[in-house]
Amino acid sequence: MGQPSFAASNAIIYVTYGFFLVMGTGIAWRMRKQPNTDFLAGNRTQTAWPLAFNFIASGESCARTILAR
Repeated sequence: MGQPSFAASNAIIYVTYGFFLVMGTGIAWRMRKQPNTDFLAGNRTQTAWPLAFNFIASGESCARTILAR
């Protein structure tokens, strides 16, 4: 299977960007009445396991970034 041409690659990228732009704008429009406090704060609704995995993933990302330098 060959590599797509430069124009085809750009078309795929821009269509994907456009799709995400439209989807993000649509989701933001539907959720525009949601209070900022509900959106920005978890209000301690996350349990310990997902929170622990989040910290582990963040630490791995930081460690890989530092080691890559």
